[in-house]
Amino acid sequence: MSYFKELPTKMIMAFKRFPLTLIWVTIGSFFVISLIHNRINIFGIHYKEVITLILGVSWLIGAQFITESQRSRLVGWGVKTVIILLLIIYYINLPDIYDSSQTFIYLRWFILLLAGHIFIFFAPFIFYWNTVDYWNYLRRIIVAISRSILFSGIIYLGLSLALLAVENLFTFDFGEEIYFELFIFCLGIINTFIYLSDFPKEIYKTQKLHYSKALDVLIKYILIPILILYLLIVYAYSFTILLTWQLPEGWVSYLISILAITGFIIYIIIDPIREKHQNLIIRKFHPILQVSLLPLFILLFIAIYARISAYNFTENRYFLLILAFWLLGITLFTLISKKRKLSLLPISLFILCLLSIYGPWNVFKISIQAQVNELSELIINTNNGEQALTGDEVERFKNIARYLKTREKLKLVDDEIGFETSYLRYSYSAGKYMLDSIYGKNNYTENKPFNFDDKSFNYSSYTFHDEINIKGYEKFILVSASTILHQEKRSTYNLEIDQSEIILRNSSNELFRMDMENDITEKLQKYQSFSNIPEGSFVYEFNKKAKFKVVIISLSGINQNNKVEIESITAYIFIR
Repeated sequence: MSYFKELPTKMIMAFKRFPLTLIWVTIGSFFVISLIHNRINIFGIHYKEVITLILGVSWLIGAQFITESQRSRLVGWGVKTVIILLLIIYYINLPDIYDSSQTFIYLRWFILLLAGHIFIFFAPFIFYWNTVDYWNYLRRIIVAISRSILFSGIIYLGLSLALLAVENLFTFDFGEEIYFELFIFCLGIINTFIYLSDFPKEIYKTQKLHYSKALDVLIKYILIPILILYLLIVYAYSFTILLTWQLPEGWVSYLISILAITGFIIYIIIDPIREKHQNLIIRKFHPILQVSLLPLFILLFIAIYARISAYNFTENRYFLLILAFWLLGITLFTLISKKRKLSLLPISLFILCLLSIYGPWNVFKISIQAQVNELSELIINTNNGEQALTGDEVERFKNIARYLKTREKLKLVDDEIGFETSYLRYSYSAGKYMLDSIYGKNNYTENKPFNFDDKSFNYSSYTFHDEINIKGYEKFILVSASTILHQEKRSTYNLEIDQSEIILRNSSNELFRMDMENDITEKLQKYQSFSNIPEGSFVYEFNKKAKFKVVIISLSGINQNNKVEIESITAYIFIR
């Protein structure tokens, strides 16, 4: 109870200590709330402001810790000024309008956000080191994060239920936006105030190590046994690979990475008390952890090499590779070094984050260039259509073309393919049209599409046009329906699915009901799972209460025991 009594005072002290950060958070929160209140997409035309405001929070907190570690206030304010200037430069360099081709924007933002949070984990200890002080600091960070999430979550839940009660008891409508606005208020302002109020001013010379019994139980009886279990599983898998002499599955690289990260989290937690602990496993955790990980790194790098050699670099593989090198580096560092400064772990990860997104070696440049080289080689291998690609190469061709088109980098292979690819509008079909231009339409070998049980079907048409001719019709509508996903009604016209039937309604009036079972069954007999089915195969014209033309853009579902069940559908409907 004493904590709650002291909380208002602590929050006032937090504002005095972190005024710039909390002003930044408050302005940002109310800005986002205003967008929600006016029903403006927060990641639409104002995405630049939103992501910059979110990004600045952790960096400004870290800047305050650096300020407190310096005797000179001038140096401290200099650090804050530099960070604000960098945030302004970041904002200015963002495109005014975001589109799906600029996927690097959010990936770079996420890495910078991650780096900002890692920055907090070592900021007060850049120019000073003490094992006990650092361990206590990390503990307070975790406690502060846990408390802020718990308390702000409870406050949000309580206020939301209060609003809901008022709406239902007094038939008062606050609108759906109020709950999202309240969420932003609790997450942005309340959560940050509570989080920063839990940071003690005295970070240095704490002298006493605050290692609780509950933490000791968590480590001994939960975390270490789970770690040992996963080590046994991965080692068993390693022996299986040696016996069968097969390359490891790609997902094992993620498992080993998570295993190593978990091991190092335990290592950081127990390091100050490890040597004097009464439990043998904790005392011997180092170097047993590091030694047991070393053979697994061989498996990790083989798995990563297998993926990169087969499919070349993408953003995910690039990050996985540098994470693997970082894990190997800190394993060797903690194993060999006599002076193990734990702060070097987050510092090195922080530097890697920044190096991975800036400079000539950045993830975007490496990944795109690798895929361009791969696609260029495949184009050359076609020999202008004289030499056939295998089914696997065709699939690879289409995947790379989709990858590059999504990022608007397909133009980099224009010279190799001999024409401008700018006319290709849709990433999913870009590779298909490129292959059609080389070999002729569908005049190449494709692998049979993977299907769980050969009973599902999926059709998509990518011949959309900005201008649609509705001559001879009075109305044109775009409708969709799904039995899997909830879809919000945006017009009086509503498309519904009933097994193999689709029903169009205008408000409550049924306009038509069409059973597609026979047509779908017939087409599935000719085109399994709708593989290579010609575009425009689902166009229907008929008269019911009016004249209708239905052009199906996408269609998916299952055909089991001669029973068709539509799961999702999108269609243009013309009405006269």
